[in-house]
Amino acid sequence: MTRRNPAGVASLQIGAMLLSLLAALWATDAAGHAHRPLQQQVLTRAPGMHPLGKGRHSWWGIQMYDATLWIVGPQYSSAGPHALDLEPGRAVSADTLVKNAMSEMRDLRVGDASKLRAWQTEMTKVIPNVRQGDQVVLFFPDSNRTMVYLNGSSPAAFHDLSFCLA
Repeated sequence: MTRRNPAGVASLQIGAMLLSLLAALWATDAAGHAHRPLQQQVLTRAPGMHPLGKGRHSWWGIQMYDATLWIVGPQYSSAGPHALDLEPGRAVSADTLVKNAMSEMRDLRVGDASKLRAWQTEMTKVIPNVRQGDQVVLFFPDSNRTMVYLNGSSPAAFHDLSFCLA
């Protein structure tokens, strides 16, 4: 005598629906991970710049930003031209961005206390408020400058060899 297991069949059906939904979300997400082009001002100053990799920063499942690292040549060098293209997943104030960047730098043990204070002062001057979909590009054309573009605007810049290398 065979018994039917309606609960087991329902579980399989729900599992199949979840897998289908996840596959659809993955396909949609993969399409959204194409690299955005960089501003012409950046590409002109760093011919041959290309994306090295892309990642997503989430906090408790909330998308904070996508980041793409752009380099010139076959491998990353902090001394060579490179850019970090950030695409915010939500509106964030400049103060919050600077605060979080400083926290991450402390966690990574990048720079001493006086250097961190100097970097915070400089970042406060150049880091903008952002909205979902903005393009923020931190461009390091050489080892002593950091240029910040928001949606292709004229860059804000600061000069500090140690920040760029860090």
